[in-house]
Amino acid sequence: MVAGQTGNVVFLSVELIHHKTGEIEVKLATMLAFMLGIFLITIFRPFFEQSIWRVSSISPMVLICTLVGFMPSTVSNMLIVPPIAFCMGVVATAFGEVDGIVYNNSFMTGNIKKTMVAFGNFVRTQEKPYLKEGIFFVALLGSFVIGAIISTYLLQFYALRTIWIVAGILFTFMMFRLVQYVRR
Repeated sequence: MVAGQTGNVVFLSVELIHHKTGEIEVKLATMLAFMLGIFLITIFRPFFEQSIWRVSSISPMVLICTLVGFMPSTVSNMLIVPPIAFCMGVVATAFGEVDGIVYNNSFMTGNIKKTMVAFGNFVRTQEKPYLKEGIFFVALLGSFVIGAIISTYLLQFYALRTIWIVAGILFTFMMFRLVQYVRR
């Protein structure tokens, strides 16, 4: 679980109780890598205040996803999951707001909560910004669910190469945003 550190702690605890230590190192390394990504981007935050530099924080994720796609399916999770977790920490910290709406790009629970709070506030107050925020979160959650279903389906056929789709989408987004910044 690259971004779900709560899940990593729960599964780690279950494995410890049941004396199944096979993946403990991966879970610990994943949590540490995720924390390191957050820590480093926080230290270098002044460099990422400009949007063009924030977009560049996606580059390591594109690189890692591309490399993982070339790996055989027998490769250890230790070589795949922690590097992706590091990149998720970087991206989750660099990107946390769209049009003034704060979100978390890697955690469903918080985004589900924010969806329901926004819709609840809209019903209570009838203020349009709450409706807009609720719709934003529905789109965010829907994109995640659809992406998870499609990638799980494609894994059957393409194994680790499925991650190239992620690299392609991120690269396309990065280039699109960079072109926007250059044109300003």
